Amino acid sequence: MMAPLTRRSSALAAKIATLQLQLAPLVPLPSGPPHPAFPKTLLTFQLLTEDELDSIAHHYHQSTPGPWTMHYPAVMNWDKKFLARPTRRSSRDAKMMGNEERRLSQVEVKFVEGLMETVKDIQAPEPRVLASTPSSANSSNPYAGHSDKDRIRIKRRKVGKFIGLVGMDTPVEEIAGRIQASLERAVEASREELRRNEEIMLRRRKFA
Repeated sequence: MMAPLTRRSSALAAKIATLQLQLAPLVPLPSGPPHPAFPKTLLTFQLLTEDELDSIAHHYHQSTPGPWTMHYPAVMNWDKKFLARPTRRSSRDAKMMGNEERRLSQVEVKFVEGLMETVKDIQAPEPRVLASTPSSANSSNPYAGHSDKDRIRIKRRKVGKFIGLVGMDTPVEEIAGRIQASLERAVEASREELRRNEEIMLRRRKFA
């Protein structure tokens, strides 16, 4: 009985030692102190809250692009619309903002274009035909309406890669999911544009 306990104790000790790994602070460009919540150890990195992850991304010009964004050793490719927390709106607000939400963000457009050109070995899932009033909660694509846990995990991975941690590369499943989510948004935007054009043509015919 002692051998299994010894192995488990050794594994636990190795895990604790890994979590105690010291992380070198990263200063923002062009100058200034590191972010107050910058993790000092791998353990504190794993305990970062979503607010802290968002604040770190902003502090290092990743969620708010500027002249220094691309001058860091790595970039987060932080898509604020994709990583935004869900908000509750009244039916009136949803109707007013519906068209804007269905448009692809510039980051998504560049993301899709770049992946289609460079990632040749990944077959993107076929976009599904959407209903006239799609609901991300009903989508089988986890990145079209990702959960709070998924969203925070993606943010943590982006911050981890930015500060130089290993094992933080984007999973193939996430890349495929992002492609599908962007394609679905593009399809819905096209459907909405077609619907608006049809309404304009009907109004013109009535007054002709």
